[in-house]
Amino acid sequence: MFISSFIQMASQRYYWSSPSRLGRILWSITSNLHQQLEIFRILSLPVFNELVLRDPVFPFKYLSTKYLIDGLPSNERASCFVHHYKFLEARLPVRFLRQQHQREITLFETREAGSAYAVTLGFPPKNALFEGEMRLQLLVNGVQIYDLQFTIVPGWILGSKEKDVVFILRLQGMKGCYEQVRSATKALHEIAPPALLVAALQGIATAWGIREMAGICAKSQYSYNERSSALFIEAYDDFFIELGASRTTADFFSSPLPVIEKPLDLIRNGHKSRTLKKRAFKLQIADEVCRWMTEISPKVAEPLAVPFRTRSVEAHSQARSAAC
Repeated sequence: MFISSFIQMASQRYYWSSPSRLGRILWSITSNLHQQLEIFRILSLPVFNELVLRDPVFPFKYLSTKYLIDGLPSNERASCFVHHYKFLEARLPVRFLRQQHQREITLFETREAGSAYAVTLGFPPKNALFEGEMRLQLLVNGVQIYDLQFTIVPGWILGSKEKDVVFILRLQGMKGCYEQVRSATKALHEIAPPALLVAALQGIATAWGIREMAGICAKSQYSYNERSSALFIEAYDDFFIELGASRTTADFFSSPLPVIEKPLDLIRNGHKSRTLKKRAFKLQIADEVCRWMTEISPKVAEPLAVPFRTRSVEAHSQARSAAC
């Protein structure tokens, strides 16, 4: 199967039209032979076999210099690829992973202002495979309006002491959905879709014992282009800064999990009540997702560190007091 995958990759015009490019690919494979064989082993498992059938080039995607961070050495890209899928194999039951191949799994649902909102988890489509190995979506009445893609990477790749880091590589609204995004923000307690999806991601990370999050900076994002630089900077750099993350390198931001919120003393008068309501709702999402993922995850390396429900109740109480 994997020989067939390589032949299909090599037969694509992008590769055979440039002997030097194909030579670099072959050199990268032989240089990372141990990790390539480990990738073959993991993807040969029935639970991941569907990913290869969907995209024959999948076992070699880490060879792209655009994978994760532009310029990351091929051995480190391979390490991230292996780490992510070994992590999933250890954390998620086979039944759940098989369901994700076929459809998105709903993690959170609510009805607000006459519309149904849902956060789902699944694998990204073939045309977005370089921007994260898993995808969270925000759906409005069943229509996707925003997504967040991430990969679980070994901490040492990002200069972290943590064993595992959840790395956000894509935050993107769907083309033509501006009005849906605007109305969803208004209906969901003025929480913008990317912040809502990050709240869900915090729930997943906590259930899996992950205590650090990283986010790609605008200029290192796979789809970045200079003509739209202002939009990318707003969607990535500005968002992560507002979230409280620190710029660790030129390529990414990082933050401990749970994200440390700005002290209320720094919130302007007149905005505190609204801020508390927003925080309470995000904590509610994180709590529900965390509990759901904890129930289906067979083992977690470390006990949960954040009682989201307790924090959510406290935040709701503070919000009511501020409104009085």
